[in-house]
Amino acid sequence: MSVHLDLHALQTLPPSNINRDDLGSPKTATYGGVRRARVSSQSWKRAMREKFTTAGLVPAEDLAVRTRHGIGLLATSLCTLRPGLGKEAAAEIAEKVLTQATGASTDTAATRRKTTVTSAPPTKEILFLGHRQIDRLAALAAEGADDITAFLKTRTNATALTEAVRSADAVDIALFGRMIAAGDDLNVDAAVQVAHALAVHRTPVEADFFSAVDDLAHDTGAGMIGQREFTAPTLYRYASLTGPDLATNLTAYAGAMTVQTVTAAVVRVFAESLPSGSVTSYAHQTRPTVLIATVTGTPLSHAAAFETPVETAAGGYLPAAAARLAEHASALSAAYGDPAAVSWILTTDPRASEPLHALATRTATIGELADTAAAELAARTTTARAAA
Repeated sequence: MSVHLDLHALQTLPPSNINRDDLGSPKTATYGGVRRARVSSQSWKRAMREKFTTAGLVPAEDLAVRTRHGIGLLATSLCTLRPGLGKEAAAEIAEKVLTQATGASTDTAATRRKTTVTSAPPTKEILFLGHRQIDRLAALAAEGADDITAFLKTRTNATALTEAVRSADAVDIALFGRMIAAGDDLNVDAAVQVAHALAVHRTPVEADFFSAVDDLAHDTGAGMIGQREFTAPTLYRYASLTGPDLATNLTAYAGAMTVQTVTAAVVRVFAESLPSGSVTSYAHQTRPTVLIATVTGTPLSHAAAFETPVETAAGGYLPAAAARLAEHASALSAAYGDPAAVSWILTTDPRASEPLHALATRTATIGELADTAAAELAARTTTARAAA
């Protein structure tokens, strides 16, 4: 039996454009036959990864970096270990080490675009590497820096290089997985699934006409004019974390965090992260009005509760959305759910979310909800792994 932590949220945004398409318009989706605001899972996962750092929930050395500038990072670390190497020599060594370790190739067409870390070229592929992985690769590069070509031809050294780069020694790699097309053996299956956030109601995309005034001009005309688009949706958000998968992915992790502490961090960043698109124009920072955490053996999204869009005559979507969510969650749980599932709810509007109170234990703070749900998931994960 598997064990999952399901996270559900209802979150209202003011006028905003937090996730744009290729034309700069807010992303949308047709669901239930009507157009809805949408925020892609990739956008929100990146915001969650960034929140680990900005909120101090995960030590920096326990995280990874996703970049085409891995050669530059490796060269910088190598220069620290071998100060006598010049930047150019370090970059050449780092390029040989990283391309052999990952199968990535140097983007020769972009070599004139220098990185911010060294004069090393980027790779064609985006690599997702833990900081400890980079340090291990740098240690091997430093050891063989005098003749890196001969060093890498030795089977023992080549094996050590492969082991260093295969390691998933980073919390965010353990959670969100890793896919590197150039090296299948480097891939890691994600322990977390994040759905596209979707408005619970039909969502018009509105246009904002703006102008800028020239402070030094004496005429009455605008210095420039422009237009941007925005939406103002109430979103349903869903994510699911599989406890045994997380525990397996953390096997190679050398830090101090556990399944429980990592899970608590995930709950926090799910609730507190927000994509930052156009934030200086809209200052759209909000938190979920409703947050539900459920530990269960059967992960279930409740997006189908809103297949028929919420419509209200008096305005305000949240009370109707909470009632719709409660009705759907109860019916789905009765028909398909896990009788042993336990849930907790955090809400900043108890009256609007009253229909949901019968489904979950009330909590007063995000810390209480995160710690309680994480402890339950960790305990059940330990039991499930022992039974397996």
